[in-house]
Amino acid sequence: MKDLSNGLLYGIDALGRETPLPDRCPAPRENRQVGIFYFLWCGEHGRHAPLDITKIIAKYPDAGKRFDVWGDIGQMHHWGEPFYGYYYSDDEWVIRKHMKLLMQADVDFLYFDTTNAVIYEKNAKKVMSVLQEYHDEGFRIPRVMFYTNTQSGKTVQKIYDAIYKQNFCPDTWYVFDKKPLIIAIEEECSDECRQFFDIKKSQWPNEPDKVGGWPWMDFVRPQRVFKNEAGEDEVINVSVAQHPQIMFGDSVLYGETANRGRAFHNGENDKSEGAIYRGYNFGEQFDRAIETDPPVVLVTGWNEWIAGRWQGTPERPIRFVDLCNCEYSRDLEMMRGGYFDNYYMQLVSCVRRYKGYGEVPVHGDGEEAYFPCTDDGAFNRDNDGYGTHYKNDTGRNAITGVTVCKTGGLITFRLDAAEALKGEGEGDFMVLFIKGSKGAFVVSDGALCRLGKDFSRTPLCDVKTQICERSVSYTLPLSALTDDGQLLFKAADSTVRYASVEDFYDKGDVAPLGRLDFIYRFKN
Repeated sequence: MKDLSNGLLYGIDALGRETPLPDRCPAPRENRQVGIFYFLWCGEHGRHAPLDITKIIAKYPDAGKRFDVWGDIGQMHHWGEPFYGYYYSDDEWVIRKHMKLLMQADVDFLYFDTTNAVIYEKNAKKVMSVLQEYHDEGFRIPRVMFYTNTQSGKTVQKIYDAIYKQNFCPDTWYVFDKKPLIIAIEEECSDECRQFFDIKKSQWPNEPDKVGGWPWMDFVRPQRVFKNEAGEDEVINVSVAQHPQIMFGDSVLYGETANRGRAFHNGENDKSEGAIYRGYNFGEQFDRAIETDPPVVLVTGWNEWIAGRWQGTPERPIRFVDLCNCEYSRDLEMMRGGYFDNYYMQLVSCVRRYKGYGEVPVHGDGEEAYFPCTDDGAFNRDNDGYGTHYKNDTGRNAITGVTVCKTGGLITFRLDAAEALKGEGEGDFMVLFIKGSKGAFVVSDGALCRLGKDFSRTPLCDVKTQICERSVSYTLPLSALTDDGQLLFKAADSTVRYASVEDFYDKGDVAPLGRLDFIYRFKN
């Protein structure tokens, strides 16, 4: 089984926080699992130009007192701009990015939000199909399950009839105790569904504790650990922000102080500059999960992004419930500007601290190390989004794996591709980004270049290069890169040149995706 989070990834985020290595983590534990709330609804409740709450408030400081600057009652508004744009949830290019990022983060399952009696069948199947593809390539994948609440019995039946009864992508089903798991109100479910599913109870944050409840959110602080029917600790929720006053929008538009934003910690909302980008609330919540150590952590959430505007009171006429702006929202997915990828990198670190992390192998002279990649790196974007059409055709060569081997004072990297290589000399052709004790480098166009913080490239020396039909090999002197036994690297290919960390998330094929790097260690 290939694994995108196989103990060989490391990174430092924009705040200087390192992803922990084995010296800061327990040994890997098979009996600890992390699920993340995943949303399928963008574009399914109206396809209109984006209504961005943050931009509306910036333009109209008195927006809380007027109706003319907002969309209609019930119309969906974004709290901010996702890094991948105001996408629809059926955008397969975005789905593939999401799944690879969550695989790298070592997430075990997704729990789809179907709490409002809409199952988003088309989008759920698209996510499952992508995961099935990765499974068939031999990768360990996050499985999927559904979280229901409103009209739970009818919703479960729809899900069963559309997905499970059809045996759709069965390798993607999340099985907790011998049966596919679903969250539901059991007494509302048919006998057919009761027999088929392992049913856990939907646990709302303002309800009394339920035995067997699985919470998508917890207003109690520190969070509760919910027990199973046997009386054993089973699950805890970790969320990015919480709204015990119910209306997140009231904190943004009317100064409500009872809600807990992204910067809440040590009993209060931290209003210092940049605090909302540091994940204080999320970190404090995850610390609680690590301290109590139940078998399952439910994380809220990945990609909610939108909420309907509703009619409020005369004093607070504009109403948003589950999100409103950056501070009072709960997405971990990267945003455009703002916190960018801080929360994603924090997720990677927290999952490691909870689940454990394997030793990084040290390779001997002449011993090959292999780093697998998915086969879909050349998949390009061509999909509608809110108010626009998104197109990204920077994908060209799909990198399927990298083999590294040290021989004496030389090190060789071989980048394999899914198909015959194309585009040599255009953009960044099968390039290698390397970090060692002697600095940051890029191997490009047959040369080793020093890589500046601004992604400028200063040529240092020629590199022995061998280009075959479906692979490229580079042989370099180790002395130019490092004087210790470790290198960090990523492989990439794009029709355009990489000029920023952001480009590692959305240009061409990058392995590993984003800010993380592969770790290669060797005996000196």
